Amino acid sequence: MSDPGIPSTPASVALPPSKSPAKPLLSPRRRRLRWTLGILSGVLALGIGVGAVWFLTTRPQQYRPDERPEDITSSLSQGIPAEAPKPNIVDVTRQAGLASFRTFVGQRTSQLPEDMGSGAAWGDFDNDGDDDLFLVSQGGGMSLPREQWAPCELHENLGDGTFRKVADFPETRILGLGAAWGDCDGDGWLDLVVTGYNALLLFHNEAAERGRKLVRDARLPNLKGYWSGASWGDFDNDRDLDLYVCGYVQYVENEVDIARGETQHGVFVPFTLNPNSYPGGLNALFRNNGDGTFTDVAPRLKVTNPEGRSLGALWHDLDDDGWLDLYVANDVSDNVFYYNRGGTFEDLSHPALLADYRSAMGLAVGDYNRDGDDDLFISHWVAQENALYDNLLTDFSKKSAAAADVSGKVSERVSGSLTANVAPAGSPTHPLTRSPTHESPGPSSLASPLPVNPTKSPLRFMDIADMRGLGQIALQFVGWGTEFVDLDADGWLDLVVANGNTLEFEGPIPRKLKPQEAFLFWNQRGEHFYNLAPLNKSLSEQHVTRGLAVSDYDNDGDMDVLFVHHGEGAQLFRNDMQTGHWLKLRLRSRLKDGRPLGFGDGSKVIARVGGAILRRAVSSVSYLSQSSRTLHFGLGSATKVDQLEVRWHAGGTNFFSNLDANATWEITEGEPTPRRVGVASSKGPERHTTENRPPPTAVLNEQGRVAAAPGEKLDKARLLNFWNNQRAGMNALKIDKDSAKAIPFFRAALELDPKHEDSRYYLAHCLAAQGDATGALVQLEELQRINSHSHRGFQQWGSLRAIFAKSDADLAAAEQALERAHAINPEETGALLVLGEVSLLRGDLAKADERLAAACRTNPKAVGGFFLRGYLAWKRGDDTQARKFLEDTRTALGKDWQPKGATSEGDVQQKQHIETTPLTRFWEQWDGLAEPEKTFAQLDAFLTTKR
Repeated sequence: MSDPGIPSTPASVALPPSKSPAKPLLSPRRRRLRWTLGILSGVLALGIGVGAVWFLTTRPQQYRPDERPEDITSSLSQGIPAEAPKPNIVDVTRQAGLASFRTFVGQRTSQLPEDMGSGAAWGDFDNDGDDDLFLVSQGGGMSLPREQWAPCELHENLGDGTFRKVADFPETRILGLGAAWGDCDGDGWLDLVVTGYNALLLFHNEAAERGRKLVRDARLPNLKGYWSGASWGDFDNDRDLDLYVCGYVQYVENEVDIARGETQHGVFVPFTLNPNSYPGGLNALFRNNGDGTFTDVAPRLKVTNPEGRSLGALWHDLDDDGWLDLYVANDVSDNVFYYNRGGTFEDLSHPALLADYRSAMGLAVGDYNRDGDDDLFISHWVAQENALYDNLLTDFSKKSAAAADVSGKVSERVSGSLTANVAPAGSPTHPLTRSPTHESPGPSSLASPLPVNPTKSPLRFMDIADMRGLGQIALQFVGWGTEFVDLDADGWLDLVVANGNTLEFEGPIPRKLKPQEAFLFWNQRGEHFYNLAPLNKSLSEQHVTRGLAVSDYDNDGDMDVLFVHHGEGAQLFRNDMQTGHWLKLRLRSRLKDGRPLGFGDGSKVIARVGGAILRRAVSSVSYLSQSSRTLHFGLGSATKVDQLEVRWHAGGTNFFSNLDANATWEITEGEPTPRRVGVASSKGPERHTTENRPPPTAVLNEQGRVAAAPGEKLDKARLLNFWNNQRAGMNALKIDKDSAKAIPFFRAALELDPKHEDSRYYLAHCLAAQGDATGALVQLEELQRINSHSHRGFQQWGSLRAIFAKSDADLAAAEQALERAHAINPEETGALLVLGEVSLLRGDLAKADERLAAACRTNPKAVGGFFLRGYLAWKRGDDTQARKFLEDTRTALGKDWQPKGATSEGDVQQKQHIETTPLTRFWEQWDGLAEPEKTFAQLDAFLTTKR
């Protein structure tokens, strides 16, 4: 009998015996649940499939260095301000007579020695008043015979905007890299060093039957090695030039290695083109023995840089202590910063935050933001961004970037006398001269460093390239030569960068390198750089560029730009974009015997123009290149330089006032009167002609002379004693944070030099930290008498008077001093911010808001300004606006800021033990929350008691 729940089965079909009871029917509820689960599973599977398709079709493609990612370049290529100048620089290569030069001939064989060069060097080798040009040739393919390589060339500047190849320059066919001019024997004529693969050549400048000639000089040994960058500098302050030469890698020629390699950024890179394939070479420091010979002291001074693959090195006094420091750019290795401690060196790369691990090529140095210290720009390989290292020397003591911190950057940035833990010799009215602590030491008697704490760095740097528009824009480029130069003469240093790939096009051998266009960054008041190169057709053309150097080759008052292109030649751009006034300087420093035959190497010049401070130095490195020794200042609308301070390297200081703009001046060390010069119309024994006009006046020191000339006998024991005390005071203040300990050292320094501004300023700082307001104010008043234009002197006096004010009369006096500081330099916001605080203390809320608003418009990092404007909005009952200003305060503090008591890993600035403005503590103890009622209650109670 069949089960009524089962359909009948034909008789011919045998049913299997039943093993279990039949399954019960699902209830309607369970059937709905099963259907729901099935639908959801289907939807989920469909979603996964659609998501997979979307991911595969929209995910970012692998980065390729020759592509232009729209999400980066589209935003960075827009928004050039209307005030930006037009990049009117004109290619005059052919007209100037430089079109025939070639950097490379034949076919590449994909080996490093063929690709890394080459550079150029500007220098007035015939002393006729205009810059001549040496062009380094990379030679040619390594498979070619040497005699077929393209030669290096020397071109004489004819003074009419054209050049003539010097026919009797020795034939130099090498796999060339770099070149640098320097008077190594002190005869008043520039000699030349040229580097290359297995080439290190010195050419001596000698008299010829007609003019001058360069001849090979064997006193510098032609050592085997992969010699790249070369840089002249007097590291031991003995008044002759020493030479630092970079050894790139220990390259091994092996054709088998060319075929093997690896893929980088989607491009095959042969083993022989990868610097990581080879150990780094050793660098050399050739100390000048004073008799035309050299001794390599790099091993003994520990500056061989054994872990690096060096491409360039820069001599520059980065902390203004009178000694040239050494910064080395390394490829695929950490960069190295050798701090000069009185003629010996200490590796402070990591303490100074300069041990950049990226592949460094070019170097440029300059005070791009006019804050009173010199900053570093470094060009890098593809996908690494370039670096802009902001020197924190003048804001070493600040915790935040608030401009109201009197003891920090704002209070120092216009003083012209800058220091970290060592004050510069030769500060205004300084009776002492900057001098070595030894007499021409021999190879085994280099100067001993002054006693300092060896575990601390007097310098800190911070890479802010992204913040200034120099970072992401460089991702797809390989940067090389670079230079800070004020192209439009608006008073702000612009930046030029040469680009060109090291990666090859795909295809059969021989492969070509990928070209790229250059950067021309216009500097908008130190806040942002805008690339104007796309607006110039010639600059937009792509080349495989390596070298870059600048010079006013036609002596028309603006700086022109030269590029060196691999596989092509040189390209000279005449600058037609300058609209501001200008001033140029040629320095004549004194040698050991007192003769004024030097070229000012290592010297610094500080120009005060309408409240602005412009800094320049006789130093250049770029990449394998050298720019002009003639210093150029863009003056904007100013028609004169109010005061000029020349800090001679290893010497004293000259001061001059009222130098006319749109002129070239020659200044000789120790002489009270500069010469206004023009290019001689014919080449004779005199290099320049002097115009018949009243000379500017020299600013004399208290002894009635400009400075002690190098030939004069110096009291070296007294000088050393002064610097020992000054350094000890700075160590106690900045490193030990013990102002009480620092006070006797500064007093002892002032006994030796009563008019030293930095000793006076920091003594006041320490006295205030100890609560001795009266003593601090007395010191600052003396500083004002020494230098009536001391911005920091007036600002600090006004701030302290306000901090310790006991009456409205005290606040009125503080306000008067702060107004004087602001008048000295209206571009700085520090005094303006404290003026806003004083207005609050005096109960004038309208004036306070006006002053604080003006400061915030100029300075987006005016922390105190935004905070106090929030308080004023809260007092008006506008909580929404108050919260907005608190949010602005948080933004101004920076992304690494944390409330007081927490530690920030990236915070490298140290707080001085002094309350720097009357109201600083209120935003320093803020918890970061935008809660006006809670945030401003204590401030409001404090101000109520003061009114």
